[in-house]
Amino acid sequence: MITLSIFQTVEFYVITAFIAAAVVGAVAMPSRRGAARTFLFGGTLRDDAAPSEPGIVAMVNDRGLLEIHRFGLEGVNMNGAYSLAVTIIGFDVTIEERLTPGLTPGEKATAAYVVADCFGAERYHFNYKSEATGRSAAFSLNIRPGNRIERRLS
Repeated sequence: MITLSIFQTVEFYVITAFIAAAVVGAVAMPSRRGAARTFLFGGTLRDDAAPSEPGIVAMVNDRGLLEIHRFGLEGVNMNGAYSLAVTIIGFDVTIEERLTPGLTPGEKATAAYVVADCFGAERYHFNYKSEATGRSAAFSLNIRPGNRIERRLS
């Protein structure tokens, strides 16, 4: 007959207590992502860009601010509006585009831009979404002056 004397040793109880403490510590550890911060930015509509495929250009200007240029706008007049809701959680960024077509017919807007001042000099992972058009793009960008990236919205 096999005796289960291991359950009666001090070593067994020390190891069990250590494993239980490790499990409790792992469960109680706070999330590393941080709290969500949301910023709203009003954009400027433009009609000087040639019609093109919908896309964005994200660039960091000389002052370290992120400029987002949107091309290929459709269905928006110059009396409409373009804005962005930027949500940052850690280094993950979700940008939601908001388009307002305009109440009266007018000159068509072909592009828009926003200057966002809510980023530190770090590498961020972006997800740009346009609910109005059903298009999106994803990219990573290091917020350092001179950095630039272009993406088509698909």
